[in-house]
Amino acid sequence: MSSSFDNGSLIYESSALRIHVTRDRGQVSFDVRARGGFRHYDEEILRLLLAGAKHYARPSSTPDFAVGTSATFLRDRLSEIEHLFEPSLVEESSFKGEALKNERADVLFGKASRA
Repeated sequence: MSSSFDNGSLIYESSALRIHVTRDRGQVSFDVRARGGFRHYDEEILRLLLAGAKHYARPSSTPDFAVGTSATFLRDRLSEIEHLFEPSLVEESSFKGEALKNERADVLFGKASRA
C-alpha cells in the first residue's frame, strides 16, 4: 500500500485476478484484470459484463465512488468476476469488455474515428 495526502493504492492478487484499488482525494475506484493479462476493466464495465449487456448506455446517475459500494460489489460478485476471467472465457470477456469501453468513450466524448 502506498499513500500520500490520504491517497493510496492497493493490489490484491489471486491465482486468477489482479484487483487494483485506488483512493484519490477520498474517492475509491478499482479495476480488475486477468492475472498476467494487460486489459483492465473498471467497476462500471464489470457490472455491464456481469449483466450480459451488449451495448453501453449512459447511466442515469453518476457513480458515488464510495468505499462501501465498491467493497460490497466485489464481495458479493467476486466469484462471478473470477468466472469472467477463467482461461476458457478470458478472450471472450476481453472482447466484450473492450467493445463496451469503446462504446462508453463514444457516448461520453463523441464518436472518434478508429483506424
